[in-house]
Amino acid sequence: MLLEVKKLSKIYSEKSFFKESRFLALNKVSFNLQEGESLSIIGSSGCGKTTLGKILANIISFDLGSVRYLGEDLKKYPVARLSETVQMVFQNPYASLDPKLKIKSSLLEAFGNKKPADADKIMADTLKSVGLDAKILNNYPHQFSGGQRQRVAIARVLIKKPKLIIADEPFASLDIYSQNQITDIFKNIIKTTNTSIILITHDISAAAKFAKRMIIINEGKIIKDDTVKKVFAEKKDKYIVNLFSSTEF
Repeated sequence: MLLEVKKLSKIYSEKSFFKESRFLALNKVSFNLQEGESLSIIGSSGCGKTTLGKILANIISFDLGSVRYLGEDLKKYPVARLSETVQMVFQNPYASLDPKLKIKSSLLEAFGNKKPADADKIMADTLKSVGLDAKILNNYPHQFSGGQRQRVAIARVLIKKPKLIIADEPFASLDIYSQNQITDIFKNIIKTTNTSIILITHDISAAAKFAKRMIIINEGKIIKDDTVKKVFAEKKDKYIVNLFSSTEF
């Protein structure tokens, strides 16, 4: 088992002059993920899905429960090894790359202190895998569209050779054509590398195209974890019905 999440809870607190308010963003979330498996996590804004993604990527902490990668507790996981286990692709391709750095410099950073002798070939091959030419290595981010920048961001993640990629709303600022390109890239990554990918999105159509399995989150809780067809066939849960009411499948 690649990932095991058990009774995961996250509480946000906000202090004001008069009092401290607490908000339960995740409430006893549990699920597993196999190596090479694709998964879409769906929910409305504020449901907790992005919080979940950031916890799994070790960007923010959690309060209760456990997260395990390959049987090891996330809180005890060596930092260097964790970066080779899980990587995150963020929703804003314009903020993902340093505008002052050429693409080559951004990709070289992914190697850390272990730059291999064939780094140039690895970067060229990785760019090719996301539909980009090695000629862009000497260009700057501002010279590319949002879809191209997102592909560069994915290439940088792939250089780490992670076992899991978490993509948080990666289509948010992209047109339909670019969305389909990124979806195809993710599918090809799973097919050719056995990397697992979790797609976090509110885009029901994109989620259905990407994975056969779907998790629905509402108010910090998982209310459905099943195949896409069974989720779309749900008639009893009003939240799910309303969530998918405008989508045909």
